Amino acid sequence: KRAARLMEFLITITITDATITIHNAVIAVFQRKDLGENELYVLNEGVRQLLKTELGSFFTEYLQNQLLTKGMVILRDKIHFYEGQKLLDSLAETWDFFFCDVLSMLQAIFYPVQGKEPSVRQLALLHFRNIITLNIKLDDALTRPRARVPPSIIQMLLILQGVHESKGVSSDYLKLECLVQKVVSPYLGTHGLFSGDGSVAQSSCVLEKRLLRRWPRSSDSPAKNPVVRSKSYNMPMLTPVAEYDPESSAGARRHSVCQMTSCAEEPDVCEDPSPPIVDQILESLDSDTEGIFIDFRRRASPREAEITADSPS
Repeated sequence: KRAARLMEFLITITITDATITIHNAVIAVFQRKDLGENELYVLNEGVRQLLKTELGSFFTEYLQNQLLTKGMVILRDKIHFYEGQKLLDSLAETWDFFFCDVLSMLQAIFYPVQGKEPSVRQLALLHFRNIITLNIKLDDALTRPRARVPPSIIQMLLILQGVHESKGVSSDYLKLECLVQKVVSPYLGTHGLFSGDGSVAQSSCVLEKRLLRRWPRSSDSPAKNPVVRSKSYNMPMLTPVAEYDPESSAGARRHSVCQMTSCAEEPDVCEDPSPPIVDQILESLDSDTEGIFIDFRRRASPREAEITADSPS
């Protein structure tokens, strides 16, 4: 019993020492401090030890609540009270430091955790979004008349909007999209295509419903011959060109071949206003007469047709 208790005590001390070491190292990274010599190796071994203990199953919660949250608060407190252009410049500098230094160091420290979802990179970016980007007066700074948006801010918003949570689209993600719309136009978001004037060109949800309503189900219609259909055009890209038999005196056409039509001959479709591209696609889906159809049923070649016509019945 004494040996078992001693072993539990040693394991507890080991876990405590490892957690303290990892905690201090991560906080030091957010405080712009460098790691010591061989400290990264010691941290990797500490992470491996934690993964083998009871704390291993709660490692994601430990990483989020004890490490990432505290680190992001350190970065946010330095720019929290800034406004306007001062906020934009300070946030750009904070993002550059986080994205170039902190994020790569976090991935190096928690290298033994790679392969697990959500990843350390994903968790760190989500915490930066929720604790820093959405908790400062960034919306007001972007909408000011003479605001000069640094390229790092645009990079930050585009990278953050590419990180998704496992539960799907959240309210925080929609808030982030509202910020992206202020620096990127047009922007295709969750609810559709947003232009610079704030209008929505087409809702993706409406498009999905219209497609489901218009697209026929396979069980509703009888089976047809296999047909490949392309987009419909006002003018075909291929036109027939006559080929003549040199042996025939009358020069009768035997069959036709095709050549590409010059692009300069196509009509200018930009002169007349056309319906939205979504309506054009849906009309093309509904149309039964437009389009180019290719039937895979075997047909007789021109030579076979001539032989059949000349043969006695």
